Amino acid sequence: MIIKKKSLIVALISSFIISCVLVLTLIGYIVYLELKDKELKRSYQYLLQKVNAKLYTKYIEVSKLDATIEKSGPLKGSPVIEGTLKNGGYKNITYILMKVKFLDRDGAVIYEVVFHPHEPSFGVGGLTPVAIPYLSSPPKIVLKPNDSLPFKKILTNCPRGITSELKKGADFTKDTNKWSGRFAFEVLALDF
Repeated sequence: MIIKKKSLIVALISSFIISCVLVLTLIGYIVYLELKDKELKRSYQYLLQKVNAKLYTKYIEVSKLDATIEKSGPLKGSPVIEGTLKNGGYKNITYILMKVKFLDRDGAVIYEVVFHPHEPSFGVGGLTPVAIPYLSSPPKIVLKPNDSLPFKKILTNCPRGITSELKKGADFTKDTNKWSGRFAFEVLALDF
């Protein structure tokens, strides 16, 4: 039985299309596995940082925590939170994520801000890290054991009530203020 020329062409084209679909499916599956692997690594790293924070937070000390209005620089008049972070432990800290909560008289949270205290804040004096094109990432600040790190962060979404109390220099001993002037801090993630 002789195969017709049209049938042979259709069979070859169909085989080619099926082969291409199989190869593309295989390539897509490999790419999916790579992306999933990266996602799992990021997830694992984040969970490890959370566990590190839970275990090592007893060695982290935050002092001189205060909210004020920036008095100079390009963000003059903006609310900022500042303080000093001390590593009282035995490991070098390369990454830290913390949350500061503004509390009312009953201890309820009015406002909270999450930030990296080791990253420089815009508008702060001193040396600013410069991005060098051939470096893959900016240099990291390492907080060594028994070292302290002053920080200042801009409060970008600070409620008007807190901002107005900071601007007028509210007396927190009076009952008229919603914010009591108290803070609570929590270390969310930590890496060594």
